[in-house]
Amino acid sequence: MEQGKLIEFRVQGERRLAVAERPEGKKDWIVIDAGGQSHKIRPQRVEYTVEGVLYQPSEIASFLAEVELYIDPESLETAWEILIEDEESTTPMQMAELLFSEQSPPLCYAAHCLLSQDNIYFKKIGYRYEPSPSSQVEEIRHQLEVQEQKEREKTEFVEHIKQALGGNTIEWSDSDRLRLESLEKLALGMEGTSKVAQEIIKEIGRKFDAQGAFDLLVDIGWWSEHENLFLRRSSYPVNFSKKVLDVVQPRLQSDLVEADSSYIDLTHLKVCTIDDESTTEIDDGLSVEYLEDGTIKLWIHIADPTRLVTPGDELDLEARRRSTSLYLPTGMVSMFHTE
Repeated sequence: MEQGKLIEFRVQGERRLAVAERPEGKKDWIVIDAGGQSHKIRPQRVEYTVEGVLYQPSEIASFLAEVELYIDPESLETAWEILIEDEESTTPMQMAELLFSEQSPPLCYAAHCLLSQDNIYFKKIGYRYEPSPSSQVEEIRHQLEVQEQKEREKTEFVEHIKQALGGNTIEWSDSDRLRLESLEKLALGMEGTSKVAQEIIKEIGRKFDAQGAFDLLVDIGWWSEHENLFLRRSSYPVNFSKKVLDVVQPRLQSDLVEADSSYIDLTHLKVCTIDDESTTEIDDGLSVEYLEDGTIKLWIHIADPTRLVTPGDELDLEARRRSTSLYLPTGMVSMFHTE
């Protein structure tokens, strides 16, 4: 180490620049950072030395301001593509020349910062940086994309929760539903409560316990305040999976009379049913038709839900698992999707 040299070291993991002032004892040096604070360090702690120029502590801030102009992690991808093709390793000085066509102290330090912070394209071997294999880069990129997607979904979910708490109607996405399931498990006191539920509760500012999760699910309209927790704990499926919904929607929108010649269109008949006002499943009815020859034809109409089911498809398999519709004091859980 030399007096006036600008060096980089770490303070509790944080990158710090300082100017070497004087030796302290046989092994240590006193260095001064940009804030005028002195540090006693061993030369082994120095991670980078800015070569070519001597500095004063007061110049550190302007030096870093110049370096910051060149910190663009995306530029490393281009350098990696060149070096991986040539199978060459590099140093910060060589990288500065490759990226900026110049090897001034600020640009060399910028190249050092890019390389030392990078966890995708290069790995440090001794004092040099070798380009990572293409397969490894692709895997890391994929992992980062997955992580970024999870973070986006988490942010969107928290925003949906806040909107729902504000009284807005939310169209919950598939990723939202997975997070809601984790809140359900917490509300039900089930084992294996995930870290996801803990993060959500903390983000929303609710108490991390079963009651806190229950209140949140009620407040956003996902559960009712009289939710049947015994049914929930039984693991009987209350909602339908996306696979089932994907099968149901096209069939509900299709015209079965046109699709199958065996069906007769009787929508011109006035059908009467004998049910109370609260009935939601009207599955049979009667109608009377007067023919031209004076004959009276009595029609008995029976619902045919099987017209929407193909043996072995997702809807059929789900209905088999449920085996029946459940009629409970808190409501009905249908064997088939109802919309």
